[in-house]
Amino acid sequence: MKDNIDIRNSYNRIRKLVGFLGLLLPIIIVVGYWGFLPSISLFYYTRSAVFFIAILAAFALLLISYEGYKPKEGEKGLSDNMVSHIGGFAILIVVLVPTCCKPGFSICQVCPSEGFCLFGHTDKTIDLFHLLSAGIFFFFMGYMSIVNFRRGTDHKYHFMYKLCGYVIWFSLLLLIIEFIIRKFINENFYVTSYDVYIMETIMVFAFAISWLLKGRTLEYIAESTNKLIKRLK
Repeated sequence: MKDNIDIRNSYNRIRKLVGFLGLLLPIIIVVGYWGFLPSISLFYYTRSAVFFIAILAAFALLLISYEGYKPKEGEKGLSDNMVSHIGGFAILIVVLVPTCCKPGFSICQVCPSEGFCLFGHTDKTIDLFHLLSAGIFFFFMGYMSIVNFRRGTDHKYHFMYKLCGYVIWFSLLLLIIEFIIRKFINENFYVTSYDVYIMETIMVFAFAISWLLKGRTLEYIAESTNKLIKRLK
């Protein structure tokens, strides 16, 4: 019994960390750069690159190390381990294969000078590989929330898991539609200048909230607060 509790607590610590990093990512890169860019991936070419790379690399390592639970008899779908591994390797590729430094975006003078850092580039084929990897990551994180997190008998947050997962999938679908329009119909089509950043931020926040809830973060905060209050009395 103690072993099961220790394993559950270990998983919850990983979930909390993934969730907090998810909430932090879209905020810290903007604060570090002190400005917005059309997508989160473009912060790779700014002084916020250290935060972008560190947090995404942490996602990769945590997800790859996260084993989770196997489906019980009668439960359909992929195991936690399979989904987290796919998501972990996908986000690792996003780090190692960055988006291209697009002409027209003056990002700390990196793109105009072509003095790219690390694996920076202007290759559209490599950029497509980056986008596909990011799409795979978000798709499977949505799947994790909708399917895997809703397994078990505790239904306390099942609605929120499902909501977060569908928010991720819907936002991803909107981005795919916009990319198709720009690719085949009108390359200058944008609803706003920050469409991708907005949708990516929504997906990251939904992903983070789902993992925080699964990690029993609210219960942990309430318990810690009660302990602190008792000590102060």
